[in-house]
Amino acid sequence: MSAESSSPRHVLMVITSNGFLGKSGRPSGYWGEELAAPYRVFEKAGLEIVLASPAGGEPPLDPMSLGQYETDVVKTFRADPIARARVAKTARLADVAERSFDGIFVVGGFGVMWDVVGDPTLQRLVVRHLGAGRPVAAVCHAPALLANTKVNEASVLAGRAATGFSDAEEEAVSLGVERPYVESLLRAAGARYEKSGSVFAPHVVRDGLLLTGQNPASSEELATMLVQAVGKAAS
Repeated sequence: MSAESSSPRHVLMVITSNGFLGKSGRPSGYWGEELAAPYRVFEKAGLEIVLASPAGGEPPLDPMSLGQYETDVVKTFRADPIARARVAKTARLADVAERSFDGIFVVGGFGVMWDVVGDPTLQRLVVRHLGAGRPVAAVCHAPALLANTKVNEASVLAGRAATGFSDAEEEAVSLGVERPYVESLLRAAGARYEKSGSVFAPHVVRDGLLLTGQNPASSEELATMLVQAVGKAAS
């Protein structure tokens, strides 16, 4: 085994820096399970995790993702002082944008719709990694980033199978804030949109190097899929 093949694999986890639902003043941010569950999967797989956000520093946790929506993995994650310290000091996305990672995982949450989804630095990073044959995963609202990421004027999702938070799930949550819906954005980008048979049930899709998860419940499975994709890309 070569030194290169035995070296640790690195995954970049991108988290929103936006803490509000548009101009409504209502708090938002990243969804707890969508960070905590993948983080643990990557950790157990022995991947080196790099946390980054557009502004750097501590990203806002959507308070809605706690309480009744707080899963056991989120509780354990939030009780872990090492994990908490790492999240409090995310790198600024622009400062890691020239690095190469073995995989990228974009954490969702309503907050991403106002920063991550249109971030040109992240879009360029995604295009570069896809071009280098490295997988990119996005969960829940984060697949909207892929819909907005283009190569030769076409979305990277054009003609590709993908999933993301469904219109039915948006209506079920009913936040009352005007914004594009992810399913609609993916369809408009030319993606072959797929979803689970029931609202909030987990569903993941892989089409080549593009990996997408429908909702928070899909986070762990999507992360596992990315670990497998990173392993295959490295072999």
